[in-house]
Order: sequence, then C-alpha cells, then structure tokens
Amino acid sequence: MHEITGDLFESEQADAICILTNGFVNAQGSNTMGKGCALDAKQRWPGIQLAIGNHVRNGGNHCWILTVDGSDEYKGSVCLVTPKPISTIHLVPYHILTFPTKHHWSEPSDLKLIKSSCIQLMTCVRARGWKSVVLPRPGCGAGGLSWKDEVRPLLTNILDQRIHVIDFAR
Repeated sequence: MHEITGDLFESEQADAICILTNGFVNAQGSNTMGKGCALDAKQRWPGIQLAIGNHVRNGGNHCWILTVDGSDEYKGSVCLVTPKPISTIHLVPYHILTFPTKHHWSEPSDLKLIKSSCIQLMTCVRARGWKSVVLPRPGCGAGGLSWKDEVRPLLTNILDQRIHVIDFAR
C-alpha cells in the first residue's frame, strides 16, 4: 500500500476510488452519508445514496461496485447509474466502490469490518485487474480510529501496492 495526500475525487488516473460507508438504510431507502468523503460523494453525485441503499438492503454491508462500463452511447466511459426517483447517469473517470467501516452511521468504526472490507477490496482488484485504487483512511475521520495505532497496522498486512491510501488535503 502507498500513502498519499490529495483529493480523492481528483484521482482521475486511478482505476477506482472507494467511498467509506455504513450499513444503515433509512425509510426512504437511502444510505446515510452525512460526513467525510461519503457526504462529498452524495453532493457530487445526487442519488448515490439510493444506489448504496439498494445494495446494502438487498445484499448486506459489503464492498459494492456502483459503476458500470458504458455501452452504446457511453462506450469507453464509466457510468454511475442512480435508481428512481432520481434516475441519473453520471459519467465518472473511475469506478466507484463502497468500503464499509461502520454498521450504523452513529457508531464508531469497526476494525473487524474494515478488515473484511479490505479483503473484499483486494478480491475485487484481482478479479478486475485494476492497477490503482484510491482509498481514504478508513475509520479515521468520523469513525474515531487512530491511523497510526489501529488502522495502518491492519491495512499493511492486507493491501498491496495497487492501493493508494489517501489523506485528504482540505
């Protein structure tokens, strides 16, 4: 794993970026995305909270690829398609994956869940043949975990050189 500083959303050379998420789906079917890179993603791509909510509700709190390769009209593009009622196609320069760090948005991040998400991420990276994925420091913002003492030692044993862990420069 490489440690970098910058803006997650400006990682246009990456094959994929990860959005840190939780396992809560509200009554409207949306994932709660109220802080950090999740809030930024919700503001950048309206409807992403519904796409994540659908995945979590139907398949559980796991890593999910939210994007598809464009076909016909959007050939050569990567598309984030949001469900109704918003139903929008967002063209993005990379694939977008969820990376769960919490079971519920109000709880602290869970190291066991982060470890599981890392394993799922690496499975996806190998299956897709991706060479570069950008991941925010999981659990270290609103999740309340220490990068140096808790999270970094865990990630070092699982993630390889294709994963670029980013510390936001805000």
